[in-house]
Amino acid sequence: MTERRRLDPSFATTTDIMEVAGITRRTVTAWINAGLLPRPIKISLGSPGGVFNRFPMSALGQARFVAAKRAEGLSLEQIAELLAAQAGAAARSKVRSRDAAPKSARTSRRR
Repeated sequence: MTERRRLDPSFATTTDIMEVAGITRRTVTAWINAGLLPRPIKISLGSPGGVFNRFPMSALGQARFVAAKRAEGLSLEQIAELLAAQAGAAARSKVRSRDAAPKSARTSRRR
């Protein structure tokens, strides 16, 4: 087994995703194309270092989630819906209610 390259630890590699989800490189590509995993960022180390794909670390948890749901028998479309619902819930939790805003921000213009 070859030694893995040591790059920025805030990114995950395709190999990392394959290991945590127990999938092949071809499956990683299919999940990216289906929108189940984020598109990787291309990192260049210059010549002769090469160009590599790097994913945000959150892609590891997302790959585990997708693999678990596939093991439960869900289709890729159903998993995409679950991921979209999770993203929507996360976005809604970041929005503060109008009542939580300072009073000066709640006042409206009256004519």
